[in-house]
Amino acid sequence: MQIILITLITLCFCFVAFWCVVFWRLGRAMRMSISMVDGCSIEAPHSGWPQVTVVIPAHNEAALIARSVEGLRSQDYVNVHFIFVLDRCTDRTEEVLREAISGDVRFSILTISECPDDWAGKCNAARVGARKAIEDGAEYLLFTDADVLFDPRLIRASIALAARENTDLLSAFPTLTASSWEELFVQPVASLNLVRMHPTDMVNRVTNPRAFANGQFMLFTRSMYETIGGHEAVSDDLLEDIAFARLVKSQGGRGIMVNSDRMLVVSMYDSLASMKEGWKRIFIEVARRQPRRLVQWGVRSAGVGVGMPLVQAATIGVGLHAFGGGDVVALVLALVSVSFGILGQLAVLCRFYSRANAPRIGILGYNVGCFIVALIMIEGAYDLLRRRPVRWGGREYILTPR
Repeated sequence: MQIILITLITLCFCFVAFWCVVFWRLGRAMRMSISMVDGCSIEAPHSGWPQVTVVIPAHNEAALIARSVEGLRSQDYVNVHFIFVLDRCTDRTEEVLREAISGDVRFSILTISECPDDWAGKCNAARVGARKAIEDGAEYLLFTDADVLFDPRLIRASIALAARENTDLLSAFPTLTASSWEELFVQPVASLNLVRMHPTDMVNRVTNPRAFANGQFMLFTRSMYETIGGHEAVSDDLLEDIAFARLVKSQGGRGIMVNSDRMLVVSMYDSLASMKEGWKRIFIEVARRQPRRLVQWGVRSAGVGVGMPLVQAATIGVGLHAFGGGDVVALVLALVSVSFGILGQLAVLCRFYSRANAPRIGILGYNVGCFIVALIMIEGAYDLLRRRPVRWGGREYILTPR
């Protein structure tokens, strides 16, 4: 029993070390992150604000599109045009959209009645909108979604930051809504895993950056967008945003990620099932379609969210058993090792949830979130190995594992 207790206490102190390293690593990434709010105080360039065209693909978004228009109409940027590309809509999206625009001349509406067989609907709609934007002389192209809510200062701040940082692709981490239990418990854990794979300091560094972008907000210089071949170059990719980031890097361009700090609010999924499918797609592409990597990530998530608490509970149990035999020191060591581990975990989670503008009450479901995220990752590996199709953008993809 003594050997078991020593082993458990040693593991618990290893957990303490683990959370200390994570806390330090997260702090470093946060110190090197860029806030969208910083762009609000930057003055206009000497040459004036460049022409920006915002391209918004939409498919059956009648329930949310008016809110999107409200955020876009409130923009304080002086040289902007908005192009909504309605992709085979079968609901009242166009009717609601025209009513929300209310004659605002900054808006254009394009409609698509069909999509090429080898294109995803969203990607094709973005291509159509980009072609129109380039014809109209846009200097910057901003791609976003119809379910995204813009702060009135967002476009001006992003253009100012892009100019200051001399970047060809500026993307943003959004603030995610938390109106359901899965958004509260699962989504922050999935986001934390994504940030761990692509920490901000590695994405934003000048030398050998890690390519990453978020498709909900991608601001390109027109020259870079054309250089990399536009959406034609990523039409076969399951995750076009990361594919874009890799192309920009391959052309010697610079891409950065900024923290939106509530200036970009997104409601990603409306159910646990859609959330699982969406994050599975993301993890598969981030893992470069390698099943072994997905399994490793899944085991790690389960280990942190399930394995650690079980070991800590066993340590307390064995410590109490030893205390019953008169070994006070054993119980003290057990309590200290477990307590410091829990405090370290709470410190990390509070820091991340605060930076991500996620409700801290969601920490209560962190372990559940870890377990669900682990299942998503492992299921992604299983789908790759069994060649099960992944559905996205109106198409099914049968992916080849690498």
